[in-house]
Amino acid sequence: EKLPPELLPEALTAAREIQDESNRANVLRALTEKLPLELLPEALAAARAIQNQSNRAYALIALAEKLPPELLPEALAAAREIQSEDYRANVLSALAESLSQMPSTELFPLWQDTAHELSLHTRPNLLQDIKALFPVIFALGGETVTAEIACAIVDVGRWWK
Repeated sequence: EKLPPELLPEALTAAREIQDESNRANVLRALTEKLPLELLPEALAAARAIQNQSNRAYALIALAEKLPPELLPEALAAAREIQSEDYRANVLSALAESLSQMPSTELFPLWQDTAHELSLHTRPNLLQDIKALFPVIFALGGETVTAEIACAIVDVGRWWK
């Protein structure tokens, strides 16, 4: 439980070498709270390397609040790679608040790429992902744009009946 700060780099290296992905995700999650800023890129890389989607999501969710703005695009890319709609939406939701704090000039290109990629998913997946990312939508366009998107979703939903 109490790990001296000077051993954290070694602990993270050991975590990356754990073969069982569930255990690796658990150790990464436990280490996340203790890791200094300079080790977060390595922790994010370790989380991205996890093949099992639920374990990757578990590790990414633990990292989401701690990541600095410069690592959020990579974390968002990792979330978009998750094929399972529930796991992806959970990671997107965990990242949404931090993403919404980014300057609009940096956030908007991320949103464009994400919206395009998510639009290629099924309708239920897209709706779940948009719901998870509403803080980002609100940050970019405020109440007016958020309301317009909600109306557009309702309108398009009528076509699918």
